[in-house]
Amino acid sequence: MEKLKRQIISALLKRPCTFWELITMQDQHLARFTELMREMKEQDLLVWGDTHLKLSEKGKQWAGEINLKERQEVSCTCCEGRSVVRNERFEEVFKKMNEVLQRRPRAVADYDQGPVDLDTLIARLMVMYNRADLENQQLFILGDDDLTGIAAALSGLPERVVVLEVDERLVEYINGVAKEEGLTNLEAGCYDVREPLPDEVSGCFDTFFVDPVETVQGILLFVNRCVQALRGEGSSGYFGLTHLEASRKKWHLLQGKFLDMNMVITDIQRNFQWYELYRESFVQSDYPLVTNAPGKLPVPERNWYSSDLYRLEAIAPPRTSSLEIPEGRELYFDDEAYATLP
Repeated sequence: MEKLKRQIISALLKRPCTFWELITMQDQHLARFTELMREMKEQDLLVWGDTHLKLSEKGKQWAGEINLKERQEVSCTCCEGRSVVRNERFEEVFKKMNEVLQRRPRAVADYDQGPVDLDTLIARLMVMYNRADLENQQLFILGDDDLTGIAAALSGLPERVVVLEVDERLVEYINGVAKEEGLTNLEAGCYDVREPLPDEVSGCFDTFFVDPVETVQGILLFVNRCVQALRGEGSSGYFGLTHLEASRKKWHLLQGKFLDMNMVITDIQRNFQWYELYRESFVQSDYPLVTNAPGKLPVPERNWYSSDLYRLEAIAPPRTSSLEIPEGRELYFDDEAYATLP
C-alpha cells in the first residue's frame, strides 16, 4: 500500500481534505482505501475531524523522512482531463438535456442505478464524435439511466439510436421524449441482459455504449451482449470501469477477456465519468464504504464517485463466449463492491 499511502499524504500535505476528496485523489479500490485509512488513523498519522482530515505531526514527520512533497495540481482546468470542450452544437444539447433530466425517473438500487452528471453525459457524445463513432452511425446503448440515448438523438448526429433497458419506467420515458421531440432516430425497448440478445439487434450497429455493473461476471455479460450487437471489424464500443470497485487484478482479468473478443483497447480516460449519487441517503445507508470507514462520514459536498472511460475497437469479427449468468445480487455485488448495497 506504499503508493496509496504516498498519494494520501501528499494530498494532505497541501491542505486538509474530506474523506470524499481523498477518494478522488488516489488509485486503489475502496476496500483497500478504507483499510489504509483505518491503519493510518491507528498509527496516529492523521487526525480525523468532523468534516476534514489532516496530517498529524507524526504524519508530517514521516513525509519529511521520505522527502515527500505536497501534491500540485497539473490537470487541465479547461476540459477537466477529458480532452474535449463543448462547442456550439453540444452546448445546445447540454441546455436541452438539462430540461429533460428534470423529469427523469428517480434512480433505484434494484438495478444498481446511479446516473452521471450532465457534463459527463455531453462529454461522452463529444468523445464519440471526435473518434467518428457517432455521426451517421448506428448506436446501440445497453442500459440507460443516464439518458445518453436521448442526448445522442438530440445532437442530430447518429443515424439511429436503439436503447435496451430493463427498467420499464425508463423505456417509457425515453420513448415519450422521443415522441415529444420528434426524434425519429431513437427507440427504446425492455430487455434483461440475462436473456439472449434479440436477433433483430445482433450484428446491426457501428458503436455501442454501456455503463455496466462492476462484478467480473456482470461486466463480461454486458460487454458480450454489446459486442454481439456490432457489425464487425472497425466497429467500436465505450464503457465505464472504475478503480473504486474494480481492483487492478480485476482489470487485468477483464482486459484479457476483451482481447479474446477480438476487441483492442484503444483508449482509457481516467476519471472521465462522475456520478450523482444521492449524497445524504448514501451516508445513512449500509453501504460497505460507510460501515467500514474508520469514523463517521459527513454528507459528501461534491460528486466523488468516478469511472474511467474505455474505448474498444474490433480488429476482426467480434467473438462472444458462453457465460455463466449470475443469480440475483451476484450480478451487482462482490467483495470489491463498496458503494453497492449487498
